[in-house]
Amino acid sequence: MNEDLRAGVSAILAASGQPGPWSWHAVAADARHGIWRLRSGPASLIVKVYRPQVDRYYHHRWRREERALDLLSRQAPGLAPEPHGALLAPDAFAAVAMEDLGSECLADRLERADSDERAALLACAVETLAAFRDVASRHQAMLRALAYQSDLDRITRDTLRRRLAIAAARLRDPATTPEPDAAPRAVAPRLPWRDLEAGIVGPIVRAPRRVVHNGFSPLNLMPRPDGRLALIDWETLAVAAPALDAADLLTFPSLALSSDAIEDQAARLAAESETAGTIQVFWAAAAERSLTYAATAAVRERRAQAASQSDRASTYAARRQWYLRVFDEALERLQLDSGARRRIRDALDGLNG
Repeated sequence: MNEDLRAGVSAILAASGQPGPWSWHAVAADARHGIWRLRSGPASLIVKVYRPQVDRYYHHRWRREERALDLLSRQAPGLAPEPHGALLAPDAFAAVAMEDLGSECLADRLERADSDERAALLACAVETLAAFRDVASRHQAMLRALAYQSDLDRITRDTLRRRLAIAAARLRDPATTPEPDAAPRAVAPRLPWRDLEAGIVGPIVRAPRRVVHNGFSPLNLMPRPDGRLALIDWETLAVAAPALDAADLLTFPSLALSSDAIEDQAARLAAESETAGTIQVFWAAAAERSLTYAATAAVRERRAQAASQSDRASTYAARRQWYLRVFDEALERLQLDSGARRRIRDALDGLNG
């Protein structure tokens, strides 16, 4: 633990009337950034630490999350963790101290829920998505400016192609590390780009664009004691088709929704929002997200295997298989001819099991 980080966080907390002393406990081993739980007597906070060693864009992600939390604490209390302070040490680290929402996310709760409980939890998550869309609509200008403060995490034709290429490369070889700005055709030359453009990329980029959370997954939804859900991980806030948030939620493995149930829920969400787009946009978003998350699961499965963490590896293997199945089902519902579907399947056949 960096002593400058400890001292800096302690100083900003003391300035806000929380002098400590604080004990630091590492959490969230799979997170890109460092996540720490700080305790001082009955008080508990979470500190998210952004590091240039693991993320070249660390300061952009930190600034976006810090400003989003500050805005939401004033305009939509309870929707996100309450911020307690932020700190930037250029070229060294950045940190945000925030409300501790506990260790159990919605995904954990879904794992042990029966079908009735899953339905109730899904309804609560949909309500939270509606609350986010409401605040995003009311404060569109401020949130758009925040999302556009850098080129990072923009959802464009180029970034969608790049995400598909990187996903295909990682599924073929989970040990590969493509550069985030590499040319898609160089990363995945076998992919049928014209078909992917017609079925997935085009519908997403042509859809109405609004502020999206860009990670609206049960992994980022935290149950509050009053039954509400709080949304965490605001660093990738973006402007894009709202169907991306719906796809993040509805395709999550622990919900165990059939493709028909996914489509029914997506249609309801689209009907409730003038900007949600058509069901074709949703399935395009579901295809992109499911392939990307299958690749992420493959990478984490490999890491877990290397660390002899068999249970964790099994969890990620199951997620990878689920998302690949969702991708295949989404492909069936896209407006593509049989030849295009066949070319996409042939290019992806056998990827990572």
